[in-house]
Amino acid sequence: MLRRVAAVQGGPAIRQFCSLIHTRRSRETEMGLLKVDSTGIERALELTKRLRVLTGRTTFGAFLTRLVQYHIAEAVDNTKAGRLRADGAEIKKAMNKFGWKEAERPRFFQYLRQGRSWRSICQEHVGLLSLIPLKAEAPYGVSANDYLSMKGDELDTFAQMIDDPFIAGLAGAAAAFQDMVLGTRHDAVFVWEKSQPQLHTWESYMAEATLLDMLRPHPSYEDCCYDKKDFADAPKPPCWPKDWAWPMDPLEIPLPHKQCDLCDDANDCCCRRTKVIAARKPQIKSFGEQGVGLQALATHEGDLAYHKGDIIGQLTGRLVPKDSHPYNSLWIVEMRRFDLEGDPIVCQIDVGGPASTFRNLNHSCRSSARFIPRRASGRWIMAVEATRDVRHGEQITINFGKAFLRNQGIRCECEICHVPT
Repeated sequence: MLRRVAAVQGGPAIRQFCSLIHTRRSRETEMGLLKVDSTGIERALELTKRLRVLTGRTTFGAFLTRLVQYHIAEAVDNTKAGRLRADGAEIKKAMNKFGWKEAERPRFFQYLRQGRSWRSICQEHVGLLSLIPLKAEAPYGVSANDYLSMKGDELDTFAQMIDDPFIAGLAGAAAAFQDMVLGTRHDAVFVWEKSQPQLHTWESYMAEATLLDMLRPHPSYEDCCYDKKDFADAPKPPCWPKDWAWPMDPLEIPLPHKQCDLCDDANDCCCRRTKVIAARKPQIKSFGEQGVGLQALATHEGDLAYHKGDIIGQLTGRLVPKDSHPYNSLWIVEMRRFDLEGDPIVCQIDVGGPASTFRNLNHSCRSSARFIPRRASGRWIMAVEATRDVRHGEQITINFGKAFLRNQGIRCECEICHVPT
């Protein structure tokens, strides 16, 4: 038992977790097809079919299988309505409805049994799925089968022994990653990918607190963050209406002014939630010399992910007064309001700290998107808008301009300018 507990918090487990993140950054790995919006038995059946497309005889494939098995069991058993297990007749009825052949059914029930075992092992720490060894490795020499073989009192003992803040922290970071794989959480870069990019092969000592800080996802904001204290001494932006308060959130649109560019409903508009925040978000992938970037995802391979003019999402960060940072500063985007005379800059968006995943957009001279201020549900947002049709698997890019790149000392590595050596 001691080896089982040690193996989920030792160096091999941490390297395995980081390696899964590193592998997922490949543009060829798992194209977001595990995102399933159905529920219950239907969700379990759909996950099973999609798993066949995604997995191969690789370590990452073994991880995906384990993850999907867990969620198949969760989806099925959440339909049991007080019974110990979901009714087998209900499962067979659903299989008949969706045209499952008899030869396909045994594998589903095998996945269901295995998934129930994973649920018994993980209990509230679902992130253990990323930490339990995918193969036996020194110095612990335990494999997944050593965990799956646990029964009764052994499971209780294991649960008691992993009741530890460090393991809980590891499992929490891993659970966030697993949610990203399943598409139930927006993709994010993990801190170690920028500060210690070789962590997936790291074998030196690192303090637990430092390690946990590195393993967390980069913090994010769903909407831009306004703090009145940051604007207490800031002058009013040019042409700020005399009857509007100051300081106030510089992106707020007081009534009766037009509230939204996406609809005409002035009172009950929810476009920011339903059309911007809920838009299908891209995945973070590695793009060679450009580093990490954003890859477009459609519902099905081969489809268009976005049509020209679609809002892909919004750039968010901390709002600071205009002129807080020099023009063309890295991680700073200036925000204009087109409803005020002269379209003045009213603030800057600082994306160097917590921000949306769109802080990871790369430059291209033949870009597929742009930053454009738009009104949405009573606020101005910095929308990310498709400037042409964008296909599934394509990188989403912005044209930052050659002057900006020169100012940052960055050489353009886009497909037009990059000359292979």
